[in-house]
Amino acid sequence: MHDVLINGRHRPVASTWNELTRPLLLQVLDALYQPNDNETQLRLRLLAVLLQVPLLTVLVDFTPEQIIQIQWLTDFVLADLTLTAQRLPWVRRPRAWSHPLPRRYWGPRENFRNLRFLEFIFADSYFVAYAQDPTATRWLDQLVAVLYRPQRRPYRPKSPGYGGDRREDFNPVHVAARVAQLRHLPPAEKLAVATWYRGCRQQLERDYPLVFTPANEDAAAQASDGWAHVAREMSGGIFGTLEQTEQQLLRDVLARMQDDARRAQELKRLAEQNRP
Repeated sequence: MHDVLINGRHRPVASTWNELTRPLLLQVLDALYQPNDNETQLRLRLLAVLLQVPLLTVLVDFTPEQIIQIQWLTDFVLADLTLTAQRLPWVRRPRAWSHPLPRRYWGPRENFRNLRFLEFIFADSYFVAYAQDPTATRWLDQLVAVLYRPQRRPYRPKSPGYGGDRREDFNPVHVAARVAQLRHLPPAEKLAVATWYRGCRQQLERDYPLVFTPANEDAAAQASDGWAHVAREMSGGIFGTLEQTEQQLLRDVLARMQDDARRAQELKRLAEQNRP
């Protein structure tokens, strides 16, 4: 967090994506994705958001020299997306005549901590499709519908059997119904979900580099069922049946894959050393 002195007043200014609050995140994404004539215009809008002042204040009260001196505050927004903190732990279903009372849908915890492998299989296929064609908003709607679900019943976080996930268990059969319920969320909220997912996925790539290799990524992207073939290959092993494998925490599965890949590399190295 930066401390910026403007007109005698100290203003705390976020220096990373994870320091953005929920309202700031939505405002940043709104500025980032709305039409901008050039980078200068974009940076001015981002400055106004980060400083929490009207854009007119930036344009009128700041001299060109002052703007040049502080525009670096927006650098982190235009760099790699590194959002892993969960700033949208819930979204509220838009009001509709058939649902007069708003209802909260809960998302995963920070950094994919409670994401299950089956959920990741579906979420990642929709995310990759959306990343390849951001104009196809149906993929974004399906990503949101996979990740955000009603609160489980009963919800007893202090129970000895609580598994750490406030959401009801993932069932792909219910995705289409949730798409219909959540597709009218504000665009900035849906973009925030995609931004957060991208940041968490990039963190997975850094944490498990032997799993997220270009070859594995290409294979998953080209396969008709994405990462589902990994679940089939791992079923019957340490995690049990296919259904049991799909219900494992994502990070546990990736850690196992990372260990297996590391052992395979070591065996290959030893074989090459002993080759006559």
